[in-house]
Amino acid sequence: MYAVTGVGGYVGAQTARRLLEAVQPREVTVTSRNEAVLAEWRAKGVRAIRADYDDPAALTEAWRGMDAVFMVSAMQVGKVRQAQHRNAVEAAQAARIGRIVYTSFLGAGDPQINSFEIADHRFTEQLILDSGLAWNFMRNSQYGDAMAENQAAIAITTGKSIGNTGAGTVAFIARDDVAATAAALLQGRGMPNTAYDVTGPEAVNWRQVAAMITEISGVPIEVVDLTDEQMYAMWDSLGVPREATGDFSRSPVPWCSDGMVSLGREIRLGHLSTVTDVVKQLNGRKPKSLRELMREKAPSWPKAPPR
Repeated sequence: MYAVTGVGGYVGAQTARRLLEAVQPREVTVTSRNEAVLAEWRAKGVRAIRADYDDPAALTEAWRGMDAVFMVSAMQVGKVRQAQHRNAVEAAQAARIGRIVYTSFLGAGDPQINSFEIADHRFTEQLILDSGLAWNFMRNSQYGDAMAENQAAIAITTGKSIGNTGAGTVAFIARDDVAATAAALLQGRGMPNTAYDVTGPEAVNWRQVAAMITEISGVPIEVVDLTDEQMYAMWDSLGVPREATGDFSRSPVPWCSDGMVSLGREIRLGHLSTVTDVVKQLNGRKPKSLRELMREKAPSWPKAPPR
């Protein structure tokens, strides 16, 4: 029996779909706070329960007796996410689940890395280790879909790719490959109590990303490399709060600048340059490259405005 959280989001939903390719619907439980989403899953014959990380009692009931639970990390960086994750781990303990598969982040096992994102994942990993539960940690690289969708659209529209990553590289991972790997780990294909670095097939820097966008779209992209302080100033001017608990009413993105700027710094320092074959090892096929993702997403890209 398997449980998947956050099926209102892409990775959770795709992980549940991958599970259904291998097991019967009655073996899968999904959770979400969205009743419309739950209705869609019930129509597939799946047990669908309204529950989230703010309601540990509902999680405990949904997860009771599960062989494995897929715990997708919550969105809000900082104390809010840490409290939600504590609720989830305590619910998993109370439900006496067999194993927890958690979506962590690349570098969470390295004490030298101290970004805001990593702090939350390191905190959660330690909660799980202290819980006595069997586990797998998926230390995922940055999602390539965000680059192939949002970053590409912004670069084409503005003619610029702005960041504080310097020459640092990232082996971007496709969300579909993350979901496939999660489904494999839920079914026990990995080693127990093991962390896996889940990455794409090659590490590229922001100039190479911009060159891919130009190659596919035909739009010249200028790469603008800013300092951390300049990045903060840019996000401030756009109404993005620095902290996860700040005012997002004017923010064009749902993430705080502390998280985004510190992630850029860690990329610049070379902390996300790892490349592994974990996706192939657990799924029997190579992961998608960023170029492949961009070609898939290119039909949805905007046309460049007159300049």
